[in-house]
Amino acid sequence: MKKLLLALCVLSTSAFADVYLTISGAKVQKAKIAVGQVHPAVSAQFNNSQLARDIRAVMMSDLQLMDLFDFVDPATHANLDTPEGFSSPNYERWAPVGARFLLLATYTLKDGQLVLDTSFHDVAGKKKIFGTRYQFTANQYPRLVHTMSEDVLKALTGEKGLFLSRIAMVCQSKQRKRNLPKDVYLVEPDGRNFIKLTNDNTISVTPAWSPDGKNLSYTQYEWIYARGKRWKGTVLKRHYLDSGKRVPISAREGMNSGGAWSPDGKKIASTLSFTGRPEIYLIELANPNSPSPLSRNIKWEKIGGGFQSANVNLLFEVEPSWAPDGQKMVISSARNRHPMIYVVDMNSYVAKQLTFAGIYNASPAWSPKGDKIMFAAQRLEEGNFDLFLIDPDGNNLQRVTVGDRPGRKVNSENPSWSATGRHLVYASNDDGAYAIYLTNIDQTIKRRISPPGLVCTNPSWSPPEN
Repeated sequence: MKKLLLALCVLSTSAFADVYLTISGAKVQKAKIAVGQVHPAVSAQFNNSQLARDIRAVMMSDLQLMDLFDFVDPATHANLDTPEGFSSPNYERWAPVGARFLLLATYTLKDGQLVLDTSFHDVAGKKKIFGTRYQFTANQYPRLVHTMSEDVLKALTGEKGLFLSRIAMVCQSKQRKRNLPKDVYLVEPDGRNFIKLTNDNTISVTPAWSPDGKNLSYTQYEWIYARGKRWKGTVLKRHYLDSGKRVPISAREGMNSGGAWSPDGKKIASTLSFTGRPEIYLIELANPNSPSPLSRNIKWEKIGGGFQSANVNLLFEVEPSWAPDGQKMVISSARNRHPMIYVVDMNSYVAKQLTFAGIYNASPAWSPKGDKIMFAAQRLEEGNFDLFLIDPDGNNLQRVTVGDRPGRKVNSENPSWSATGRHLVYASNDDGAYAIYLTNIDQTIKRRISPPGLVCTNPSWSPPEN
């Protein structure tokens, strides 16, 4: 992704080494924050009050999404919130407001260029955490604010990637026509800058990001020509986002799908079925013509000890997801009749069953912090799918979504984590047709980020922008 703005640090960024809020799992004790109005700078020659309100609206939306703060009523500090007090706020006067943190901002607008000066303060500690100047064209103010929000998040928690990231998804028109194409789209976490990445008049599915965020893999249906044969099949492709170049990774007969990039970016785990059954293979990107079989080499632990039969007729493994250290992988397998979730040690190839309940457990996603696995589960025959959390050792099963509502069943599927490990996107038919929603673990925040008029599934959240 090209850089859209210039951020100039007014003060040293060494304060970023301090982490002010410690997060335990997906939870954090919220801190009170006072957020000032966005004032024209003392030296500003032009005032655009509507732009100032728009900037502050994005600031507040970002701060709410962080899920770190309780907000102090602006009316309680209106007398303190002035352009003259921006540079050196009087902490003694701000302390009675009750806020631990203080965020102030002024702007200068000239010839279509916006300069936003922000200062973020620890009121209780009586010190400035950072002061930064952000500059770009005025009509790009949301991106400018997101950069500031990313700095606040990093300064407080050490986290990054919530705002300066993108979400890939698969969408098609709501029109009731047969053979409608499905395309991969990209969007920012606030739903802005929704763009179509593919436009091939075919079906494109299962997008997945490379660890550096510079590439996407996805599967497309198209005509394949090989060994004197021609067939309509699937091709797993690599898409270079900077150049638009696309290269095939696997175009074997049968299924070529579910690409999951290893944390080091050197290989992809994908489900291939050229042997007749869906199996997971490891594809070295430097040598994609010789995939290494994983499924048939796995040793499946039995409950109570020992290993199950290695009968290849039981193979049916899909949806791999790597642990962030690359030492383990979580997959979905139907080898015991109902699809369940398994954790595979990538050194010993020993697999342990993680889930045991429900009719259908699918689309597991390993948290970027390594402490949780999320998956979709259908608990009863003909029932809906909900999202669940579980520890990698099988403990602490937690239900995230509740879709079995009176008179209507709502599905929640295909979870994908943000880099924070506290936010996720998923597909749901909550509004009727499937759409993509962004939420936090306890669902106190829930935002639809796919536009109306499209049916969208298969979200994939990118790693932080470098």
